[in-house]
Amino acid sequence: MEYLWTIFHFIVLGISLAAPIGPINLEIIKRGISSGFYAAWLVGLGGMSADILFLLIIMMGMAPYLQIESVQIFMYGLGSLMLFYLGIQTILSSIKSKRILDLGKPIQKSSFFVGFGIAAFNPINFVFWFGIFGSSFQSLLTKGWLITLVGVISLILGIFLWNLNVAFTVHFARAFIKERVLKVVNIGAGIFLIASAFPLIKRLLILV
Repeated sequence: MEYLWTIFHFIVLGISLAAPIGPINLEIIKRGISSGFYAAWLVGLGGMSADILFLLIIMMGMAPYLQIESVQIFMYGLGSLMLFYLGIQTILSSIKSKRILDLGKPIQKSSFFVGFGIAAFNPINFVFWFGIFGSSFQSLLTKGWLITLVGVISLILGIFLWNLNVAFTVHFARAFIKERVLKVVNIGAGIFLIASAFPLIKRLLILV
């Protein structure tokens, strides 16, 4: 019974982590609209890969090294630049292109790395993994490595299921949305990505 509860608890926790509308979900929606299911899914897989990396860091006891000021400055700086670049690129491509749908394979090829980069340098992820989950992980360890492994796999499964759900939903919904609406959605997503960079810049200025 304890294993079933752990599986349920951490799947829900994974979905709760992935569900809020933020840079990753916006990028999944944007690429799902423009290039279809696989481009959106690859963004989700990239973000999930960064989450797995954070998990490994926690399990190896390396989390304190990410609290070093120079490391934080680097990550906040790179994260804000990435969000700015993605936001501006999204707005410009939406204004310039006559059609939003099927913008091309290059977008699909870069999707995984974009998803990984956004998740890896997102301070919200830091708060979750090294704050909320870090304490949950320590309490899991007291119950043994087997139940800890079940919890970790369930968490990743929850994130995976949510990303798959968003990618499928956007892929099928885009057939019913007009091009003009798609342009507005894309431009809105670009503005939100740029806005998401400002909290990182604020934090960066405090550290510097």
